[in-house]
Amino acid sequence: PKGMVIDMKKLAVLLTILLILPLFMPIKADAVTFTPNFTVNSEAAVLINLDKDIVVYEKNPTKKIYPASLTKIMTAIIVLDHVQDLDNTEFEAPLVVFDELYGQGASAVGYSRGEIATVTDLMYSMLMYSACESAGILAYNVGNESIPNFVDMMNEKAKEIGCTGTNFTNPHGLFDENQYTNARDMALIAQYAVENYPKFVEIACTTEYTMKATNYQAEGWATIYHTNKMLRPSSDYYYQYARGIKTGTLDESGRNLVSMARKDGNNYLLVTMGAPMYDADGNTANGQYEDHKNIYEWAFENFSYEKILSTGQEITELPVKLGQDSDHVLLVPSEDFYTLWPKTLDTSNLKTEIDTSAAVDEDGMVMAPVEKGQKLGTYTLSLSGETLCTVDLVAKDSVELSRIDYNILKAKAFVNSFWFKLAAGIAVALIIIYTVLLAIAAKKRKRRKHVNGKRRF
Repeated sequence: PKGMVIDMKKLAVLLTILLILPLFMPIKADAVTFTPNFTVNSEAAVLINLDKDIVVYEKNPTKKIYPASLTKIMTAIIVLDHVQDLDNTEFEAPLVVFDELYGQGASAVGYSRGEIATVTDLMYSMLMYSACESAGILAYNVGNESIPNFVDMMNEKAKEIGCTGTNFTNPHGLFDENQYTNARDMALIAQYAVENYPKFVEIACTTEYTMKATNYQAEGWATIYHTNKMLRPSSDYYYQYARGIKTGTLDESGRNLVSMARKDGNNYLLVTMGAPMYDADGNTANGQYEDHKNIYEWAFENFSYEKILSTGQEITELPVKLGQDSDHVLLVPSEDFYTLWPKTLDTSNLKTEIDTSAAVDEDGMVMAPVEKGQKLGTYTLSLSGETLCTVDLVAKDSVELSRIDYNILKAKAFVNSFWFKLAAGIAVALIIIYTVLLAIAAKKRKRRKHVNGKRRF
């Protein structure tokens, strides 16, 4: 358009960025999950390898379940977002908190209306001991003296983290049919807390803590212990590799548990939800602890971090049209690909799919020149219908263009083109017309000579 000035330098830079940007795109990888060879008591579960951020196992990951006290993980996140100095920040317990909890059988550490406690102690009692009044006191004060405001913050944070099946209506987890989540969302929330808040990990993984003095209580008025029995050496459910994080139990949800485990440098986070409250005989059941120990041991014993694809691995080859010194090019993965892989499963069991349709012509060939590293296709690995990864296939070496063959091809193409045939037809027609005209002219000259000859005699 008139008046538009094109900055050629900027245009060149932009085009360069657009050309090289795909080289830095990550491998497209989807989680291939595996099933353990034992029964998992819980209705839903998600196991994540924290070192590689890989989901190793899922069971009913999107099933709607009430979070119970797992809710307090999100409460802790919001508090840590808004309170910088936990030791020197104090909150007073308001009446509204106790009115809400009255008669519901909520777990409590023993705070009273008007009691003033540090945020540190409120957080320890909420996460370790699952104290509902501590969650309410924190929510009320951080929410600008409004628990509904705090709940809005919880839901906004859930969306920010990436939750799609979660809704909160309170900060403590007591039953509300409109407060729900699923194992996948809860795993996202727990992983977010672990990876972004060192203080959360410190508190949620502490096994024993002595409460500090308040305006109502003397120094050391209570010693609290983590509700996760896997952390207690004296417990029948003790598991030496377990750490934290949060228990949650409701009649409506069953037994929920979030924990971490570390062994031989491998770190996992596990969420289980909906373990039965009672066994077939009506006795109290704690199948969530059995689930966590069994799943962790299964992961530690069976998985290792393996290289599945290598950049030097020749996957396939493509025929090259008009190549100078070669009539084909080898294709290799654009980068190495690693993942957690069962030690007993051979990678030859993977299904492979090669797609080079975008790079070849109608003859199934790629046209020279070909540059080393040029993308010529994709390579997909899958197992039992689940995609493991999709990587780019690139040229292993360059193939130069044969100028002689190129010129011959162009000449043939030109000769066979419509315009050449049209031009040739016109030329032939002109030659014929010209020949006819010459013949007519010659005939006329001959006739004139004949006439003129008669007049002389």
